[in-house]
Amino acid sequence: MPYLAKYVLRGSRLVAFYKRGYGTASPFVFSEEVRRAKSEGKPIVALESTIITHGMPYPQNLETAKQVENIIRERGAVPATVAILKGQLSIGLSEDELTYLAQAKGVVKASRRDLAPITAGKLDGATTVAGTIIAAQLADIPVFVTGGIGGVHRHGENTLDISADLNELGRSNTLVVCSGVKSILDIGRTLEYLETQGVCVCAFGESSDFPAFYTARSGFTAPHRVGDAQQAARVLHAARQLELASGIVVAVPVPQEYAMDEKIIEEAINSALKEADRNGTFGKEVTPFILAAVARATSGASLNANIALIKNNAKVGADIAVEFKKLKNVDDSKNAFNIGLSKGAGKCTSNSSRHFHTSCSRRADENPLFSGDKECGGDVLVIGGANVDRVYRLKEDGVQLDGSTHACVTEQSGGGVARNMAEALWRLRGGRTKLLTAVGDDADGEYLTNIAPGLLLNDCIVKNGSTPSYAAVMDSRGECLIGLGDMALHNNISIDLVNKHIDVLHDAPLVVLDGNVPQATIDHVLDVCQRLQKPVFFEPTDRRKAQKIIGGKYKVTYASPNLSELRAMAQTVGSSYISSTGNFAEIVKLYASVSNVIQFMIVTMGSRGIITLRNVGNENEAKFYQTEPLTKIESVSGAGDCFASGFIHGMLSGFKESHCIFIGFEAAKMALLSKHTVPSTINIINKSLIREPKFELIK
Repeated sequence: MPYLAKYVLRGSRLVAFYKRGYGTASPFVFSEEVRRAKSEGKPIVALESTIITHGMPYPQNLETAKQVENIIRERGAVPATVAILKGQLSIGLSEDELTYLAQAKGVVKASRRDLAPITAGKLDGATTVAGTIIAAQLADIPVFVTGGIGGVHRHGENTLDISADLNELGRSNTLVVCSGVKSILDIGRTLEYLETQGVCVCAFGESSDFPAFYTARSGFTAPHRVGDAQQAARVLHAARQLELASGIVVAVPVPQEYAMDEKIIEEAINSALKEADRNGTFGKEVTPFILAAVARATSGASLNANIALIKNNAKVGADIAVEFKKLKNVDDSKNAFNIGLSKGAGKCTSNSSRHFHTSCSRRADENPLFSGDKECGGDVLVIGGANVDRVYRLKEDGVQLDGSTHACVTEQSGGGVARNMAEALWRLRGGRTKLLTAVGDDADGEYLTNIAPGLLLNDCIVKNGSTPSYAAVMDSRGECLIGLGDMALHNNISIDLVNKHIDVLHDAPLVVLDGNVPQATIDHVLDVCQRLQKPVFFEPTDRRKAQKIIGGKYKVTYASPNLSELRAMAQTVGSSYISSTGNFAEIVKLYASVSNVIQFMIVTMGSRGIITLRNVGNENEAKFYQTEPLTKIESVSGAGDCFASGFIHGMLSGFKESHCIFIGFEAAKMALLSKHTVPSTINIINKSLIREPKFELIK
């Protein structure tokens, strides 16, 4: 199955989407290689296809296309040749598709004006520089490699014959690696036009000379120069941080050994222009006519130069893409609430972009999680365990677990930390939540599926699988005495299952993980989220599983352990400060040992309340929120999960930390007063009645 593209352009921003109002079939697909690179966060380089269909004869065109793609792979990036095949815009082509395109007849050049008619007519199209820039922007591919860009034609001041490439460069944020502008064009006016469009033009290497495709010098100087790929990547990174929404041209001179004699090239061009005038050749036919004349005048050497420069450009472009990806990977959040949702992740109900606060110097209780009070949409993705809970509630006190039979009341409900949190969020958010888990195709699996219709993602039902189950023996006060679980099916929450739903992960405003997920899958999800700068909320589930996020190379944004789970985390990193007191000082020191891994932590302390901890600058900040006592408790089994879900719901609703805590407390209170792990009435929490919970700043 092709990987459906997830991005459309709204103004100058990319927004994620699942379904379009124009039908279920998308005209935009990724190849399997590009889809995999997207899911794994690998650097990708876009390539045009006009060079294949119109720039070179067969078989040189096919051989060059394959060689260019392999060069990009060898340098650590993934090539994405762009074309339209039978009306479908394809980002990345298979070897068979490349071969087909290289030999196809009647392939239409596809610039902006042509994309819709070619797609609607189910035709084959080869994307020009302009067309490929559009595709790269749609697919969020920052770097694009080509031979040369179009420009202002000679006498363009009279004919207004100006390439659409220049306008497209002015309204995209793509970096285009090329060998400048062919000398058949008016290079001076082309550079002036690019300046008017706000395009940053940089010569690449030791010289500031702007190249002229076949020759290393055009007689014009580029406005800027970048010495290497790392410097070019920094320019791209800065441009995106500034949200300039205009492109960058990195002009790479043709390798010296393939550079043509400027005088021979100029004479061939002038002769061809005169012949074109005599023959009545004009418009889009002029460029191929002149290129053919140059090839004849140079006895084919111009074709060799063309092949050499596109290969060299592929090396440079791949290196820039790799360096840019490194910059993105280290551009992490500075504190727990500095998580951008303007990176193409999730959708907001306001018309403007939404961000978490970025200031670390302000106190946490003054910092709203979002810079506004509008609710942020998109489906939260919850990944983890789902099981059927069977509770045996004893009717008598002082029971000893000595094999005797005791009277009890039996209750059944949906369980599993991830499932509980997913259901709570599903009810609190009116849907807008998806659960990725593993259940069997048995009666228990059907029972879980029917609790919250539409919550479970496809492919989560395992054929002939036994749905995980948990049995708990509760005393008369609702405290758990012993728990027994059959959780083997959780091992089916695999990397492959995550990758099948990578589009949901891409579009989620937040990913929630529980400790039931296998270690390899947790590492994979954290890797993808880190590359996407996607916030992650980790719920440990128990002491043994709490260590799964510690000791690796990944960070999580939020975690909600209890004291026992926090101690296990700290022990994993070799903390020597483990005591039995459970006082505030111990908790602060324990958090300090893992604060480089967990940006913001909520330590749940049962009936005492919760402690929030985060690293602010070089110091850890902690606050204790006390809960209100309850006279009667039905069950504590779902209280922690509901608290975490209430807190997350508050975050995604734009509330500040203390108000998120209040919503969490209210959700937990409903769970404590209910026999069900997730009460069906949890959605009646009235956000208009939110008040400041009592807290104490821990010194």
